[in-house]
Amino acid sequence: MAKMTSIIGILMGVLTTATAASIPTGSSAAAAALSSLGVSPPSGNVLIGNAGYTCSLLNRVFSKNETFTVTSPYYDVFIDEAWSENCRLNASCIVTPESAQEVSRLLQILSILETKFAIRSGGHNTNPGFSSIGSDGVLIALEKLDSISLSADRGTVTVGPGNRWESVYKYLQPYNLTALGGREAVVGVGGYILGGGLSTFYNTHGLAIDSVTRFQVVLPNGTIVDATPTEHADLYKGLKGGLNNFGIVTEYDLSTNTGVDIYYEIKTYTTANTPAVLAAYATYLLDADINSNVEIQINPSYTLVFYGYLGHVSAPTDFDPFSDIPVASTMYPPTNGSLTELLLTIGSTGLTSEGVSYSGTFSFKVTGSTFLQDTYSTYLEAAASLPSGAVLSYVPQGVIPNLVTQGKSQNGGNLLGLEATPQVWANIFAQFPATLSQSEVAGAVDSLLAKLISSAKSEDLFLPYIFVNDAGAKQKPLQSFGENNIKYIDTVAKRYDPKRIMQKLQNQAYFVSEEL
Repeated sequence: MAKMTSIIGILMGVLTTATAASIPTGSSAAAAALSSLGVSPPSGNVLIGNAGYTCSLLNRVFSKNETFTVTSPYYDVFIDEAWSENCRLNASCIVTPESAQEVSRLLQILSILETKFAIRSGGHNTNPGFSSIGSDGVLIALEKLDSISLSADRGTVTVGPGNRWESVYKYLQPYNLTALGGREAVVGVGGYILGGGLSTFYNTHGLAIDSVTRFQVVLPNGTIVDATPTEHADLYKGLKGGLNNFGIVTEYDLSTNTGVDIYYEIKTYTTANTPAVLAAYATYLLDADINSNVEIQINPSYTLVFYGYLGHVSAPTDFDPFSDIPVASTMYPPTNGSLTELLLTIGSTGLTSEGVSYSGTFSFKVTGSTFLQDTYSTYLEAAASLPSGAVLSYVPQGVIPNLVTQGKSQNGGNLLGLEATPQVWANIFAQFPATLSQSEVAGAVDSLLAKLISSAKSEDLFLPYIFVNDAGAKQKPLQSFGENNIKYIDTVAKRYDPKRIMQKLQNQAYFVSEEL
């Protein structure tokens, strides 16, 4: 059971289908629209909003690419791809398109039949319904969109959203290249990038979303477009924060990086010494070298710290604030190695998807060590209150101004509305067996977040930004980007999806129509 948020974190059904009698029947217009696509519906009424009917039709349309229903021996395998057990919802059927053209055809059919759907890249999202759906809809699983290719000058890698980062890293390894990708190799490409994406050296290079130079997008009307800084530039800008409010992204062009030689070490500290670790972290963040990175994951019984530096060096002075703190254990001694090897070994070890994860996040300024240490005390109280079997973790992800500067200078900037100040994007997440009360654990996490946010506001340290990749289902990240940015996202969404298909038929997501 695990919900991984950083490289150090690695180290730690019955199907029901609505009956035709309960579903309004469609008009001849729907049949005509299907026919215009070359799709011949069965005789009788075309059923609108009936997932079972839609799945039967999709099974005929994609006859060479099985539409998986509960009767398929592979159905449960696909459902269980969802990371958190509470996200393993029994869709009426699962469709696995193999090209942008198939995604186009699929979206047009779903739009005509007004059938709900969810989109899944890797299934790492822990919010039920965001990349999963129940028997009232269709799950669009993108894992067959897994192409990878490198440009002739090796400056750009093109990846499909169905890839896991492990595949991308392995593909680039022979070229001594990498891309800004997940710190856990098993994470899917699509949701990670659209949510922002923190890589191992995010403070050096900025967010993964800022490294995208082209999005291939299937619009809800079936049109396939390229969005770049010069082509459909408004859509390109909208996707630099606007998530899946415009269509389905079927390809990403990412800038490659040559910085694969690194220094790293990983240590653990006792709970008694964790306040000292956090004090050192604050000191580090206020004057961090942009080529370095320190990641911390706090658990109720120990604290894990990853120290990394770009390049082969002996002992970076950036980590001196931590040097006098007693170490409980050294998991990885000081090592000069390859970033790719680090990600493919540590980033793929000890993973399990058993149990339930529940997550939330908030951001605050770092001006000293006091507030960071106070958050730890508040966290420990909440962790002790959870029922037996539930583990609460706290990951204070430190962000320095260079990340913000990179985001504003690369490819026209993004829509995240970030402030260029030392800050922390704090992730609080619980891991627990499905047998425990989900509402009780979720309530404890929500209560802790509310208390920490209130404290940050009272001390004038609160920042509105909500990091999408760690956000909870009840949070509103698009609002956190600022009024002008969310209005821009809404304007672009209306332009490219005037019928509001992504707002009305998509199962659950951070909808701009609901957050505006």
